Amino acid sequence: MRLFRTADLLADPTPVPEPERFSGVAFSSAIQAGPTGKVTTALIRLDPGVRGHWHRHADGQVIHVVRGTGFVGRRDAEPLPVSAGDTVWIEPGEEHWHGASAEGLAQLAFSFGPITWLEPSL
Repeated sequence: MRLFRTADLLADPTPVPEPERFSGVAFSSAIQAGPTGKVTTALIRLDPGVRGHWHRHADGQVIHVVRGTGFVGRRDAEPLPVSAGDTVWIEPGEEHWHGASAEGLAQLAFSFGPITWLEPSL
């Protein structure tokens, strides 16, 4: 068992593992990665206006917004506005992106199965 304090995760200066998959500065605090890679958990922080590329998770994803506001976009739909306290379930294989508003965004991301990265979401 290991305790993670939100304040410590928010202060972690570690950049995301694949910075080229984001339109600007993004940080990632790893919480858990299963030995098989089936589940990963991290606190992802996006600077104001930063968006991730389109991507999909083989077995879905849960996003829980911890701080700030932003959007979760999906193909052929208007982006869903999200703010602190909101939780979003993203279906397996659903192509989507996450992005920060002008305020910035911090989100807990529970990702299931491999991630397939796609084109920029601009």
